[in-house]
This record gives sequence, structure tokens and C-alpha cells, in this order.
Amino acid sequence: MDKQEIIRTLKRYRCLHAECDRLRRRIIDKRDGMYDIHAVVTNSVNVKSGEIADRVERVVEMMESAVNFYTRRLEEAEQSEHRILELIDRIGDSEERTVILMHYIEGKTFLDIGEALYISERTVCNRHRAAIEKLCYGTKNAPSY
Repeated sequence: MDKQEIIRTLKRYRCLHAECDRLRRRIIDKRDGMYDIHAVVTNSVNVKSGEIADRVERVVEMMESAVNFYTRRLEEAEQSEHRILELIDRIGDSEERTVILMHYIEGKTFLDIGEALYISERTVCNRHRAAIEKLCYGTKNAPSY
């Protein structure tokens, strides 16, 4: 992976995380809706047979299909999220890993990270650069400065 591709991948994490949360809520909403419909169908004499029952069944099938769709999308997003965290775990230096986590996962600026860690913004930039280069070239081949 080149440097720009690694940075793009790391920047995707927050979007993926938000997407996972959104998909989880949609799955819960659809399942709740299905349970509500099932309750109406099983408790209502008028709905148990005929055209209304067929319509209700089709609605439930569409909701189940939506749940399955959102579940597949959630699994894909969670796998991408997991791959990004694995990428970050490849950074051997804990200080550099912390900078990457705070910047890409928590969304903090270099200045905010420096204040939180009691180091200068320049040191944060250097640790960030070193971590990205280790991801690009591997620990052994990373250029030293």
C-alpha cells in the first residue's frame, strides 16, 4: 500500500463506524416493526385470513428482506472496520499507535493530541509520519530521520 492509500483507508474508519451504528438502528427498527405486525396479525380475527393477511405477509417478507440486506451491509462494514484496526495494530511503537488512534479513530487534531499527551504538535506530526511510513514500508524498511 502506498502512503495515500493507507491514509484514505484510515480516514474511512469514522465513516464506517457511523455506518455500522446506523445499520444497527435500522435492523432494530425493522425487526421491531415486524414484531408489531406479527402481534397484530396473531391477535386480530379480521386479519387472520383473506386479502389483508396476504398483504400483511408481503409487508413482513419485505421487512425481512430489508433486515437481511442491512445485516449483510453491517457485516461488510464491520469487516472493513476490523481490517483498519488490524492495520493500526501493526504499528509496533505504542506512542505512534496512540497518535494514529487518536487522530483517525477519535478524530482529534494534531494540536488536540499534543495537548492530551503533553507533547508538542510537531512531535505529534513526527510520530504520525513515522507510523504511516512504517505501515507503508514495514518496520524494517522505514526510512529513519
